[in-house]
Amino acid sequence: MEIDKSRDDDLLLQEKGPDLRRYLKTLFTHRWMIVATTAVITAIAIAIIANIPSRYQAVASLVFELDQANLVSVEEIYDLGNQRREYILTQTQMLQSRQLAERVIQRLSLSENPEFSPGQVGTTMGMIFSFSGSGADDPGATDSGEIDAITTTFLKRLTIEPVRNTNIVRVKFEAQSPVLAAQIANTLVEEFIAEQSEAKVQFTSRATSWLTERLETLRSKLEASENQLQNFREREDLIDLSGVRSLAERDLNEMTAQLQEMRRELKQISSIHDQFTTAEGDEMALANLPEVISNPLIQEIKRNVAVAERRRADLSRRYGAKHPLMIAATNEVRLVREQLANEMRNLSDAVENQYLTALSRVRDQENEVERAKENYQEVSQKDFRYQELVREVDVNRKLYDTFFTRVNETRETSGFDIAPAKLVDAAVIPNKPVKPNKKMLAAMSLALALAISVGIALVLDLLRTGVRGPEDVEDYLGQRLIGLIPDVSKISGTTLGLRTIFDPEQHVFGEAIRTLRTGVVLSSLGQSQRVIMVTSSVPAEGKTTTSENLAFSLAQVGKVLLIDADLRKPAVGIDFKIPREHPGLTDAITEAHPIEDCIVHDKVSGLDIMPSGNYCSDPQKVLVSFRFSETIAQLLRTYDRIIIDTPPVQAVSDALLISRSSDSLLYVVKCDSTNKRIVKKGINRFTQINASIDGVVLTHVDTRKGAVYEDEYYGYDFDKGVRQSSYSSNSGDDKPSGSPEQRKEPEIS
Repeated sequence: MEIDKSRDDDLLLQEKGPDLRRYLKTLFTHRWMIVATTAVITAIAIAIIANIPSRYQAVASLVFELDQANLVSVEEIYDLGNQRREYILTQTQMLQSRQLAERVIQRLSLSENPEFSPGQVGTTMGMIFSFSGSGADDPGATDSGEIDAITTTFLKRLTIEPVRNTNIVRVKFEAQSPVLAAQIANTLVEEFIAEQSEAKVQFTSRATSWLTERLETLRSKLEASENQLQNFREREDLIDLSGVRSLAERDLNEMTAQLQEMRRELKQISSIHDQFTTAEGDEMALANLPEVISNPLIQEIKRNVAVAERRRADLSRRYGAKHPLMIAATNEVRLVREQLANEMRNLSDAVENQYLTALSRVRDQENEVERAKENYQEVSQKDFRYQELVREVDVNRKLYDTFFTRVNETRETSGFDIAPAKLVDAAVIPNKPVKPNKKMLAAMSLALALAISVGIALVLDLLRTGVRGPEDVEDYLGQRLIGLIPDVSKISGTTLGLRTIFDPEQHVFGEAIRTLRTGVVLSSLGQSQRVIMVTSSVPAEGKTTTSENLAFSLAQVGKVLLIDADLRKPAVGIDFKIPREHPGLTDAITEAHPIEDCIVHDKVSGLDIMPSGNYCSDPQKVLVSFRFSETIAQLLRTYDRIIIDTPPVQAVSDALLISRSSDSLLYVVKCDSTNKRIVKKGINRFTQINASIDGVVLTHVDTRKGAVYEDEYYGYDFDKGVRQSSYSSNSGDDKPSGSPEQRKEPEIS
């Protein structure tokens, strides 16, 4: 529970954001440390900067010949990319190649130059400020390793800068010697041009050799392809393949068209044949077929059948079946019907014959078409093979002609060299260094030193976890600040004595105690707060000093008793030089001595003191007894106020027991010392038992001018020339002048 509350308080402080005013005060407090640290760091940096050697930069310009007049097309072989946009960038990278750098190093013997020696390259401060080489001084390094280190340093000092929208490139080099810088820049350009020219000559030579070799190979291939074409013609007896192929194609098309026509006729006769096959045996169905109806002979026979049947019908009405006329008529009908059946059979046979004939023709035509296709495919294959051989001959001839031309061109132009670039402006010896900018470095060192010093001051301030001022009391502890006790040793350089409040030279301390008294009195207006207990979180926070001086101050306006309730480590009796065996609080509670015998009167201040008394093995047993409350109640009949000095609440629980018999509770916190979390936990122990804390007293406060929180304690140094006129130093005891009645001030309450 306590941890969660403390965490919530921390979050509350974070939400309020940083206090810039406090940070400024912190910096002002540590101003001399900041000034000293900044001065030392800056001085060291300036000393280092002063020893950094100056650098001179020489600049040489060269232009690339992108629009060279090529005499012959062979330039395309070794000059590919001349017209490309990336050509300048490619050449720029070539200017920064390690191979070119090593050529310059060897030509100028830079490995023997002290500026490029491995020891100089590996200088530590040069690495820090990036103004010297980055090589390492390795005694066991091989020559190749040293060359590699020198080359790396060389390239770091080299800058290649293309000029926008032009073919010009600037070569810049930095060196400690201005003469060496100009010499290296010019040598680099010369070596680059020479290297490119050499590469061009070598490439031309290799190209000529390769072209000649390829030309012989192409000649052999051309001859082989021509022989193969001629052999194919002779073997296939070909003269004009295009005419043969056209004739075969025309025959195939004609046969295919005839086949389509025959298939159409077959389809028609097949339909009639199917009808006759279906109606076979059914005279009525056959008679109704379109082919039968459209046959004139059959129609004529059908009319004869109708006439014969009509005649027989007429005769049957007059004659009997055996009449000669009836017999003749019946025979006539039979003959006519037989004639019709014969004609129908003849027609069906004719249809059958037509169907078979059409089917046979289609099959024969299909065979002819297949033979025509085979013939066409054979002709096509020959033509394809022929065209393939012709194309191969054409390709080989073109390649041969091309390489033959290139070989002759290369031979003719082998002695004509055009430099890919030329020097426009040679590097001149510079007269002003470009690096380092020592003024800027000094300014940067000063700024960096100041930032480091400020950071150290802020870190030191953040490491202080104690309660620093009223804001911490109110915001973090959630309590009211009722008084401030200044640190006498920091203000006057003297130690704090028992009766410092009466010292006219310590007016600041006295005014702080009187202000605390005023806060205590005003906080009790309208309430009965006569028993005031004073406690703290841990020992050595000034609770006993606060209790004694508050009692001194209240004794000037009333009758006050100071009780030493710290039964484990009593300090009040020691401060007042009361013998340890003198009866005190424990004796009064246990009734070992009368209360009157347990009280000591201080004649100097008029204050009564009740020491802790005889040693008690179990202080809590004494403090929790009802006799403790009765003793306090009995004392209240005699005294206006009772001040109780209690043990630290985080050490023991005695203060929690005493708080039940107290009307007011003052919590003492040593300024900028005790951890705020510990103080918060101590306060939470009282709030958990519903004990109300009337205020926090901040002790050991630095109220000097220039302190971190000096303006928050403004007024404690007010009117330093004024001294308390009611006190004098007439004796070594610092006794107050006049009688106690003269020293008493009107009671505020």
